[in-house]
Amino acid sequence: MNVLFVAAEVAPYIKTGGLADVAGALPAALRAAGHDVRVVMPYYRQLRERGVAVTGPIAATFLPVGDRAEELRMWQLTDSAVPTYLLDIPAAFERGSIYGDGDDDRRFILFARGVLALMQQLRETTGWQAELVHAHDWHAALVSNYIKTFYAYTFGHIATVFTIHNLQYQGQFSPASLNTAGLAERGLIENGMGPGTAGTFNFMARGISYSDVVSTVSPTYAQEIMTGEYGERLDGLLRSRRERVTGILNGIDGNAFNPATDAFLAQSYSSDDVTGKLVCKRALQVELGLATSNTRPLLGIVSRLVEQKGIDLLDAAIPWLMLQTDAQLVVLGSGQPYLQDALTRHAAAHPGRIAVRLGFDAGLAQRIYAGSDGFLMPSRFEPCGLGQMIALRYGSVPIVRATGGLNDTVREGWDGNGFVFHQYEPRHFIDAIDRALTAYRETKSWAILRDRGMREDNSWTNAAQQYMGVYEWARRLQGG
Repeated sequence: MNVLFVAAEVAPYIKTGGLADVAGALPAALRAAGHDVRVVMPYYRQLRERGVAVTGPIAATFLPVGDRAEELRMWQLTDSAVPTYLLDIPAAFERGSIYGDGDDDRRFILFARGVLALMQQLRETTGWQAELVHAHDWHAALVSNYIKTFYAYTFGHIATVFTIHNLQYQGQFSPASLNTAGLAERGLIENGMGPGTAGTFNFMARGISYSDVVSTVSPTYAQEIMTGEYGERLDGLLRSRRERVTGILNGIDGNAFNPATDAFLAQSYSSDDVTGKLVCKRALQVELGLATSNTRPLLGIVSRLVEQKGIDLLDAAIPWLMLQTDAQLVVLGSGQPYLQDALTRHAAAHPGRIAVRLGFDAGLAQRIYAGSDGFLMPSRFEPCGLGQMIALRYGSVPIVRATGGLNDTVREGWDGNGFVFHQYEPRHFIDAIDRALTAYRETKSWAILRDRGMREDNSWTNAAQQYMGVYEWARRLQGG
């Protein structure tokens, strides 16, 4: 199948979150399975400044948007294993920001129109035509909208899949964006939209409404977003399309996250020989100024330091952890200032037991996965989560809240791979940590638990197989 991926960020070129990891890894897995998958993303100024090798421009045109026409040039990455096209729209992307500007509606309207222009260009000059377009998150949502409306005569036979990576970020703007998008005569989407959402121009709602299939990044999250608690005021709209909503877990790159070959680690190890993990633990303790100990449990967390990730629960649990256990804690991340300050104060009050590093360091992150005994993810909500999968791969037993992808990948019990709590309260998080620390003292049982997690397959191969089924489903629904 010919598939065009549409995403605002693609790893390793531009990354602000998990969306980039999916757009960078899933196309390669699908190509390995025999599909002709290509990717299109904006040509941000950062790419130009970094000197990313490109070929072209392969075409140039103008995009009519609102009352003006903006220049578009199309380029292709030179060295990418997956054919990747860059849409060079100076009015939208010749600036320092990726997201967050006051004209983000116009920027990503231009991006969507540019994607359709690229599709026409490829069909006319190379004969390549997508049989399915896979758009990701609100920035790409209008592609499905345009295919089903303005471009129905040209591209109406093309199936569409829209993936929600995080429903909280919807691309919600004033009704004036209707005119900018050229969709005024088609009106706003009201069906099933909650207070504060109905009557706005909502990119995410349009992706949900106009795509043949809507996917999310885990089966549990697909169910959660159809409830009032997690639906972010789009739960009614999603319920109206529930027969076309599905969830597929993201995967992780088994080559990038492999303790047997990870160059960031003090010593390599594997599920067949874990002796190097203890070396990694002591090296991490030394690096971060913790007391060196083979027997003390070391807990790690690599996360955005925001309430969504449950950092307020961590803040509340730390006094118990310090008074009632001998555990150590390592934190890496950045986020809300009050949470950063709280964790920094805990570290100052407990030198040798708590280490906090603000910001992000990829090498240190992987040393935390390798050096920690347990990995904390007490998220308020978590569409998929990759940290728990990486932790399993590195033999760090996850301690998580049962939400989204955490619920789908971590299980507690006789055949478990971690520890799980349900209610979003400090005492339930503390209970889960306590169960984990009790299990840690049973060294043989802990070794079995750790080994079980390390041997699980959370690769992109599994996800790619499931997406192939979704693509066929979308084509049947569309009539192709």
